[in-house]
Amino acid sequence: MDLSARQGRREQGQRIQRAVERAGLSIEELAGRIGCSRALIYQYLSGTTLAQPDRLQQIAFECGVPLTYFYGEEAPEAPAPNAASPSTSAASVSTSSATPQGVTARLEDSLRALQELAMAQEGPPDYRALAATCERILSLAAQLGDRSAQARAQKSLGNALLRMADYPRAADALARAVGLAVAAGDLESETSARQSLGNAFISMGRAQEAREQFARIAGGTVFRGRWQGTLSLGGLDEMRGEYQQAMQRYDETAALLEAGEANGQARAEEVATGLLYVNASRATVYMDGGDFRGARPLAEKCLADAEAQGNADQHLEARFDLAWCDFGTGRWAAAHRGFSTMLQLARFVGDQGRETMARAWLGILLAASGDHDAATAHGKDALAMALSRGDRRAELYAQLALADAYTGAGRRESEARYHASQAIAIATAMRHDRGEIECRLRLARLSAQSGDPDESREAAIRAVTLAQRLGARHLESLARCWLAQTQMATSSETIAAVASPAAEVSPAPDAEPNFGMGAGFDTTEMNADARGGRAQIREELEAALEMADGLECVEPRWRAHDLLARLALQDGQREPNEAETHWRAAIGLLDGLRADLLAAGLADTLLENEDYAQVYLGLARLLFGTQRGEAAAQFLEQTGWPPLLTRLDGETASGANPA
Repeated sequence: MDLSARQGRREQGQRIQRAVERAGLSIEELAGRIGCSRALIYQYLSGTTLAQPDRLQQIAFECGVPLTYFYGEEAPEAPAPNAASPSTSAASVSTSSATPQGVTARLEDSLRALQELAMAQEGPPDYRALAATCERILSLAAQLGDRSAQARAQKSLGNALLRMADYPRAADALARAVGLAVAAGDLESETSARQSLGNAFISMGRAQEAREQFARIAGGTVFRGRWQGTLSLGGLDEMRGEYQQAMQRYDETAALLEAGEANGQARAEEVATGLLYVNASRATVYMDGGDFRGARPLAEKCLADAEAQGNADQHLEARFDLAWCDFGTGRWAAAHRGFSTMLQLARFVGDQGRETMARAWLGILLAASGDHDAATAHGKDALAMALSRGDRRAELYAQLALADAYTGAGRRESEARYHASQAIAIATAMRHDRGEIECRLRLARLSAQSGDPDESREAAIRAVTLAQRLGARHLESLARCWLAQTQMATSSETIAAVASPAAEVSPAPDAEPNFGMGAGFDTTEMNADARGGRAQIREELEAALEMADGLECVEPRWRAHDLLARLALQDGQREPNEAETHWRAAIGLLDGLRADLLAAGLADTLLENEDYAQVYLGLARLLFGTQRGEAAAQFLEQTGWPPLLTRLDGETASGANPA
């Protein structure tokens, strides 16, 4: 076959066509599998273009024939219809033994060159190019019958797909890698592939299958598998809210690493990397419990260690953790910079999983700041990316971002409720209890705004119960604020006219459990004695405020102050000085958030959110109702948000008594 002549190329094209037909593929399918245009395949078939060796290797792999078939060798009797399956690989291997020595040598040279290319593409990472190279390595390794090379290539392919957040394909590639490594007796590759397979399962919401993989390597003989598996089991415990068990696993991992260095099982570099992951995992537990002050030093150390080690994965993780700490404690300018930087870096290195999470959390931050259009855009992008790749964890937070954006936008309750319900379904399926608390808090807010106290109270109770069990104090304090607001709205005494629209709801059933903190909520007693009920509400709000102050968590702090101000003005127990003190404290916190938005170069959109606007209006109504109308107008003018003054003027013109 003279490939320098058109006739020789045409003959090779006919062989390609026969191989494709025997494999049961269409030209479109083949082009899609090997990543080229249909027109290029037609050029190969007609002989107008000579197929390059790497393309022929891909075609041979997909069609289940040896590469030498395209150079004149006869085809096997029954080529497999799908060369991507293990049986096809076996068929290719069996025929490759007849490969002429020269062709075999060329295949081995090509394999080594591609393996070197794959190593280069791993650092700095180019995951898309790495995946394409691994596909080519698999074809050559199958032709040569090198199962170890196949196992390593499948593992690299799976890891590249993992970073690209293509979790179903990653899991498939990694499962194949495990099988090939077992067949080849390559315990190191098997252990590494199982670790990555477990990570893919976690992102897909298949926690039990992930646990099986991690437990297997944690109990194995490969040192790296023992510490990585133990660490990952701790991560699963953390997801389920079993924080004490998680911390014990992390301590065990650190002990394994230190012992490994002492007895020569591990090099200092591996130990340093392992301790970096341990510290990052510990920081996550602190943040889950709302201890952002405890988490920050760990996250800062992780960022410095990741930079020193050149660990891009943990560099991104540390930036995310620091941004999360900043968001929770009201440092929104720093949080916005952190999430935005993480997004840019994740896109640069092709880490689509973290890119999706960064978009989701930017959506949550922007929704909290009142920029609902930008929040919606980020939430939609994150949701589309998560759904396209089967990323259940990222989908959860994308749904929360959209629920927040639509809740704050007004008149979009049905859309907000849909996304909150979707998020609850995901968190429940994943047994992600902290995520479920976040979902229940959204539902409590939505129900309060729509005037459904029963649903709001039920959601708040569930959030309090879960938060207490997990020790998530920041979420517990916020859940108690929502529960207190519901109880204030359904008290037998009416709330003064300063109450927010979210509190103007109808009475609810009596029964309520005691939550075991302070006096607890007892609605039977509350309905029998409204004054005693208000005292209980005050006690619980003050306890929630103390908890939030200790954690420096901004949202439960301003909400508790706002509710304490409204409680002070209930009929029969009017304490305007106390109300003013609490509202000014709440406004001080909100003004800090507004200043942070401006520092980040963002629009001051905070008062687009009705929850925030009602705090400023509450103080203005109080000032007006206590014969300080000029002070009320001056205060609202200083807010720099003209609609607030317009609303107060409208209320006073209509004869309403704001006090």
